[in-house]
Order: sequence, then C-alpha cells, then structure tokens
Amino acid sequence: MPEANTSEAGTVGDQDQASGLRRMFEQGPRRWSLVLQPATRSALQADALAQRARQLAAQAGPTLVIDAARTQVAVALGLRLRFDLEHALAGDCATADACVGAADSLWVLPAARALDTAFADERHARRVAAAIDLVAAEMRHVMLILPASRISWLRYLPGAVRFRQALVPVSHGADASATVLTAVRQAVSDAQIDTFHLLFLGMGEATAGRLLSGMAAIAQRHFGATLLTARPVADAELSVAGAYDRRRSVETVL
Repeated sequence: MPEANTSEAGTVGDQDQASGLRRMFEQGPRRWSLVLQPATRSALQADALAQRARQLAAQAGPTLVIDAARTQVAVALGLRLRFDLEHALAGDCATADACVGAADSLWVLPAARALDTAFADERHARRVAAAIDLVAAEMRHVMLILPASRISWLRYLPGAVRFRQALVPVSHGADASATVLTAVRQAVSDAQIDTFHLLFLGMGEATAGRLLSGMAAIAQRHFGATLLTARPVADAELSVAGAYDRRRSVETVL
C-alpha cells in the first residue's frame, strides 16, 4: 500500500510549506464509488467489477476495492488471500496486511465477515467504518461493494462520505428484475440513494433494453428512483482478464 501522507506542520521556511501544499493539491480529493450487490452473484459480475477496478486504477491512481459482499473480486483478480478485515480488527494481523495488491495501484480488502458482525453490533460497526476510513485515506479512489441487505451500514462512515448513486451489476436470469428492484428499494429506503446505473452482463442489447425499460418504470413509480444503463465493460477485455487471472492459484478467505 502507498505510504500515508505526513503533515508538513512545524517545518521551517516558505519553501517547505509550498512543497507540502503542492503535494496536497497533486493528490487531489479522495473519491468513492458504491457497487450494490444484488442477492444473486455470479463469476461474470466478479470479472466485470475486477476489470472496472483495473480501469479506475489506471485512470485515477491508487485504488482500493473493499469487497464486503462476497462478490469474489479477489478471485477474479487471481489473488491469494490469507487475511481479511475481521482478522485485522481481531488483532490477528495489521490492517495493511489484509489489503492485497492486485496490480500497480490496485488493492483489494475483503470485508464481508467484518460487515456481517458489524450489522449486528453497533460498536463493531463503528470500528469497521473507522478501519475502512483509515485505509481509504491512502487511496485516490475507493470502490465499496456492499450487499443490498447491508446498505444501512453506510451511516457509520464519516460525514464526508455520502452516496447519491450506485452501480448495480445485473446478470441474465429469470429473477434478474426482482433482485435488482429489491436492491433498489432497500437503497432508497435505508440510504436515500436515488440514482442507479445498471451494468448488464451476459445478455444482448435488446434483452438489456427490455429489462431496463420495465425496471425503470417500476422504480420511478414506486420508489422515486432513476435507473440508467452503465457503460459496459468490453466483452473482449472481460474474457481476456478472466482467462488470464484464473490461471493463478486462488485461496479465498472464509
């Protein structure tokens, strides 16, 4: 992980102060993006989110994927995981040890177990939020993947972190509409998120268009939510990424 920024307070001379200000402005603001994981998960979703994370890291610089939904992005990236955030909170490892480097400027932090415990324990929920905020402080972009059923946990994040929109991966299946609409309803109710970008996977444009049309009408009428089509990940990029990464051995934290 990149080293944490050190404060320039107390340095002597205008040159040192100017250097500190330059570094601060060069770093730019920390950005967050929220991925809302419906109840149905698939390897295709993991591959697509892994590729989007690569693109973010290439464009924005140091990027952290926090997988709190067991989406298995780490598996799609071919990572070998030994620790997760719950291990760090229990003192079994340092928080930095739970963040595994996937590529240049890209890290993954598995956090599903920590979030499961946090959802039943308010004190632990605050500890999880504080640990995540500490790790995120070193990053330029943070992709937070949450299960729809755990979306209310967002209130424990620092006040500066607020989401008005979310990305929702949609896999082809008979229950695709139901799972997405359930996730949207939960997010609107528990987190006041009103805009959702749907990432359609494993289906053609015509099928995706029909799904979007039906879901968008229901979401707007019943929840006051706006559903849009997310920019897709190119099939060629997705298949190449998945084929390459899955040649590597994988061990998943339970």
